[in-house]
Formats: sequence, structure tokens, C-alpha cells
Amino acid sequence: MIGAKQIAFFRLALRNLFGYPMRTFLTALGVIFGVGSVIAMLALGAGAEKELLEEIGRLGIQNIIVNSTKPTETTEGNQSRQWISSYGLTFRDFRQIEATVPGIEKALPVHISSQPIWNGSRRVEGTIYAVKAEHLELFGLETALGRPLDENDGEELRRVCVIREGLLQELGIYEDPLDRPLIIGTESYDIIGVLDDTEFQGYAAEALAVDSKATEIYVPHETILTRNGTRSIVRRSGSMEATDVELNQIVISVEDLDQVLTVARMVETLLDRNHTQNDFKMVVPLEVLAQRRKTQQVFNYALVAIASISLLVGGIGIANIMLATVTERTKEIGIRRALGAKKRHIIVQFLTETTVISVFGGIVGVLAGVGIAEGLTFYTGWSAVVTATSVALALSISMAVGILSGIFPARRAALLDPIAALRHE
Repeated sequence: MIGAKQIAFFRLALRNLFGYPMRTFLTALGVIFGVGSVIAMLALGAGAEKELLEEIGRLGIQNIIVNSTKPTETTEGNQSRQWISSYGLTFRDFRQIEATVPGIEKALPVHISSQPIWNGSRRVEGTIYAVKAEHLELFGLETALGRPLDENDGEELRRVCVIREGLLQELGIYEDPLDRPLIIGTESYDIIGVLDDTEFQGYAAEALAVDSKATEIYVPHETILTRNGTRSIVRRSGSMEATDVELNQIVISVEDLDQVLTVARMVETLLDRNHTQNDFKMVVPLEVLAQRRKTQQVFNYALVAIASISLLVGGIGIANIMLATVTERTKEIGIRRALGAKKRHIIVQFLTETTVISVFGGIVGVLAGVGIAEGLTFYTGWSAVVTATSVALALSISMAVGILSGIFPARRAALLDPIAALRHE
């Protein structure tokens, strides 16, 4: 409970401080800059963490993604026998994972190839993702127009596709695209759906081997394998590269979150046994999330430590001004002691004044920090999130700075000899 004495101390502190508004503001300036820096830095850190959680969250923390990767070196024997580069995950790998690894809810094969996409005379290089119908649902890929792929599309080997809106714009299609034919490679596919604007970004795009240009096209897995096979030929600037990769990706969904890391190790052991060359890479979103969050936490601590230097400077400024105030108010202190004020009353009075300065500076600093964070978001596109925790932390630090920086001046004022103080001019 706040008593009458505390209220009286607070009123006296306000009268003393606002009697010299410019000096009070300049004294609080260091705290304002310090708190503003802490708020802005923590907001940027929280924004980065939010983006990270969204990216990895889209991959699914109960999923495991295995990608085929081209080995850095190939044996001379393979080079002499064939001009087609063969590497990566195989149908045998997929069948063994399904049959032997426990705890798997589903495993989905993905075949990726680059093909020219034609709309009349308009050509765009697109990335074709031959996937099962569950693939779109697993990664939250929803259609804004039309429908997604379904099981019947694959079973009946339909030549249908779901595409990105960005690809429509590149192909110059601005009218209703549904049921419109596209030439993919040398065959015609009908558009049955257009995905919404939510695209894979950053780490999620890298893990799923998604092009940042958002030109991916999703087609039934069975249709591509039956009609085109697994070989792919890419021509660039007069050169040609032929590859034979059975599966570019295997997506594994684990039944129990607690078993994700165990299943990942079992899958990795199985693939290591089947592959003599380093031609696959495993992504475990749950593992990546834990590592990234730990790194982000350390980064946040470093940001707060750096920003707190400004608060330290602000505290030194408060202590310096209050020491000067002790000299200025020596006679006042002597009169108060003569009228019965005890040492603790003088200490409380000065600590109240430094705390009021720091809290005032803290509140203004929070507003400044929010403004800085919003400005950075607007001008740079960085994500910034101001949280209640960061505000409470910054205000707590500023209050602590006020109390600590006022202790020495308060003790010095309380230890003044009352008689000598009364004689002070």
C-alpha cells in the first residue's frame, strides 16, 4: 500500500524535477536513447524469430525432408559408361523407408524437373513438381482458384496441373485460367487450380528446392513418371546436361513428435547403407528450429547487452546531475534535517527523484523504440515485433538504472552535517 509519506515524497520529487524541465529532460535523454535502443533491437530480434518460426512452421515440425544432391565427384567408371548423370534417391530407398522404418505416418515421393512452359509463343522456364495429392495439403498449399490435385488425377494419369499466379503473369495470362491448356515440355496440361499468394520463402524454399521466382507447377506424380520417365535434359547457353534422378525428394511425416529425431536417424542410417556417394541431404525442421532458436536467443542477449551500454551512460548522467543537485540543495537538506527529517528520508527523496527521471525516460524511450522499429519495417522491409516482455524488460532496466545511479548521491546528501548544511550559502 502507498502511504501518505510516499505520496508526499513523489509530489516533492515532481516539483523539484519539473521546476527545471530542460535539465530534467537532458538528464533523462540517456535513458530515452538506451530504452529506445533496447526496444528497437528486441523488436528486430523478435521479428526475425517470428519469420523463422513461420518459415520452418510451413515445413512442418513433424516432417522430415530428404533431397537428392549432385555429388561433387563421380567415379571414372560411371563417366566412361554413360553420358547421363545418375545420382540421388531411388524408388528402392522409398520402398525400404516405407517398409522398414517404424513411426511413419506417410511418405511422399517428389520428382522435380525443369521444363519450358509455353502459352502460344510466350515461353517461360518452369519447375515441374510431380507430387502426390497429399503433398499440397501437407505443406498448406491452398488454391485461390479451382481445385488442388486429387488421387484420381494420378490414378487416371490425367494431364492436369496446379500453378502459381506469378507464372500466369509471366505467361501473359490475365483472363480466367481454369481449364486453359499449357504446353509443358512437349505435352499439353490443363490448369485445374491456381495457388494463393502464400509462397515459400527463405529457409523453407531452400529445403523444398522451390524456385524463388515462384514458377513451380504441380502435376500428378504418376502422370509424369509414366509419360516422361525420370530422365531430364536441361539446355543452357549451348550446353546440355542430362540427368537421371528417380526421386528428387522424399517427404516423411512422423506420427509422434517425440519420435521425429529417432525416425530421422533411422532413415539416415538406411540411406547411408544404400548410397556410397554423398548424394542426398536430410532436413529435419524440428532440429533446425531448435538450433536456430538457440542462435537467435544468443543474438537477442547480445543485442540487449549492446543497447544497455546507452542505459549505463544514461545512468552515469543521472548520477552526475544528482551530485550537482546535492551541492545546490545543501541548505534545503539542512533545513529538512533541522525540522526532523531522518537520513533515510533524504535517501528516499533523492532515490524517488532519480527513479521518476528514469521511468519518465523509460516511457518516452519505449515510444521512441516503437517508432524506430516501425520506421525500419517501413523503409527496409525487415520484420519487427514489439512484445510486452521487451517493454517490461526495458522499463525494468531503466528503473534499476535510476535507483542504482541515485544511491551514491542520495547517501552523500543524507550524510551531510545538518549544521554545516544550514550555514551553506
